[in-house]
Amino acid sequence: MKISEIIQNSSVSINSVGGFNDSEIISIEYDSRKGIEGSLFAAVEGFESDGHSFIESAVDNGCRCILISEKRQSEFSHLADRGVVILVSDDTRRALSAVSSAFYGNPSAKLHVTGITGTNGKTSITYLLEAVYASQGVSCGVIGTVNYRWKGKTLPAPNTTPESKDIQELLKTMLDDGVTHVIMEVSSHALELNRVDDVEFDSAVFTNLTVDHLDFHKTIDAYFNAKRRLFDLMEKSPKKNRTAVVNIDDDFGRKIYSEKSKYSYSIKSFGTTGDADFKAIGNSIDNRITGVRYRLSCDATSYNVQLKLAGRFQVYNSLAAFASAYYSGINREAVIRGLDSLKAVPGRLQVVESKLGFYAVVDYAHTGDALLKLLQSINEMPHNRVIAVFGCGGDRDKTKRPVMGKIAFDNSDIAIVTSDNPRTEDPDQIIKDITAGMGDGEYVVEPDRELAIALAVQRASSGDIVVLAGKGHEDYQIIGKTKRHFDDSEMVAKYMREREKVEGNI
Repeated sequence: MKISEIIQNSSVSINSVGGFNDSEIISIEYDSRKGIEGSLFAAVEGFESDGHSFIESAVDNGCRCILISEKRQSEFSHLADRGVVILVSDDTRRALSAVSSAFYGNPSAKLHVTGITGTNGKTSITYLLEAVYASQGVSCGVIGTVNYRWKGKTLPAPNTTPESKDIQELLKTMLDDGVTHVIMEVSSHALELNRVDDVEFDSAVFTNLTVDHLDFHKTIDAYFNAKRRLFDLMEKSPKKNRTAVVNIDDDFGRKIYSEKSKYSYSIKSFGTTGDADFKAIGNSIDNRITGVRYRLSCDATSYNVQLKLAGRFQVYNSLAAFASAYYSGINREAVIRGLDSLKAVPGRLQVVESKLGFYAVVDYAHTGDALLKLLQSINEMPHNRVIAVFGCGGDRDKTKRPVMGKIAFDNSDIAIVTSDNPRTEDPDQIIKDITAGMGDGEYVVEPDRELAIALAVQRASSGDIVVLAGKGHEDYQIIGKTKRHFDDSEMVAKYMREREKVEGNI
């Protein structure tokens, strides 16, 4: 695509300074190492590094067009003498999204795109909605925490929501491969950093909002405002029949719902309260380790919903998926069949069974609210004791550590505090921060996560449920700056099998 076409089709103002050569652009890059002859390099000002520092390197690699901050054009005007086309914008991060959408032909305009935001539940909803679409033969792509997947292809997910250029490239690839519907987890970071500003959404889901990522957002209000941007982007979308669904059992979801009149599209509600448009009848909820079932009421009609997924929180996730799928044009009975077809969500109350009569569940719960809901849900299932193994990530929000310690202590029979991903922090200090919230009661500290899991399995007896919280689908642990293979589900299965052999129950 010609530079002039990219500028013309960009959703934000981009200007050329110095000499202009309307070259053919073959790729958009924000990593100078990927730049080649014919690339447009966008110098994004990041938190750990500034793309402007790598402009010379990008040009040396062959880039003949650079996109820079207009306030810094004097620093790079000399590159025009080397035949480099210099484009300027008042916000290069926002501009990266705009030029990427233009370069890839605005693929979201030709796709049905659902954006899911909130602190907890996003991943489960993508799997539920994907199962519904698959049951109806709808060709679906998913961009989320576990991976990016479509049409039998899978890519690793370094971020829940990738950088704007990568999103537009993914959407274009999915579109070219015959995908018609895309489900996207939309993180608060992505919304704050303009990664989805040029995605035309058809549908939005708000799950809930609890304390998380305050190391980035600083305040809960800033965190909420980032999440709420998805609804402003929905307002900008030119799509017809746009619909959003929000959880009105959540205080922040209820706030969005109370302001629905300011949006030109329809906003519907889900929850267990009396006035929800899609309501789970509270006394109908039957939550067991083998799955949850309940009665769903909407438009004066009720339906039996049966999930193979365990956990009361999956009631909310399935309500969101039900409403979203219905408004995408799938009839209600078909939606229910699709929900029932999903066998598991990686790392979301993922069940591992022992022949010794106890279960382990692996879950991504890494915030206070998620851990509380997880343990409350486990406690309402038929069981003997709950043994909780958990930790907190290093180089992340420290305020949640004592909170999670207290929650684990109050809602389990045996709490084992261990490491999550300590990263560059001292694991012992993280554990001290956690146990500060646990008072003088009895708990176990074992910094080595493998040994902590082994200990939980050794202590478990028939009817117990071992809860491994915090890492979920992750198959690695980060200690210092080293990432090593570590999978909670693999590890607990290993020690279950070893104990079964010793006790003669092979």
